[in-house]
Amino acid sequence: MPYQFDCSEGSCQFLIRSSSRDEVERLVRAHVRMTHGGRIDSADLERGMERIELA
Repeated sequence: MPYQFDCSEGSCQFLIRSSSRDEVERLVRAHVRMTHGGRIDSADLERGMERIELA
């Protein structure tokens, strides 16, 4: 089942979907570091990630 993360920082429109949970985590951490100049807490990452069903 695919995973999705939608960045909710300000007006950011970063959205990622992947069948690999590890890939989503890695790319979200890189996005937050490069775009927002910070780090994302593991709990926030878990809260923001959701499992989706593709039609």
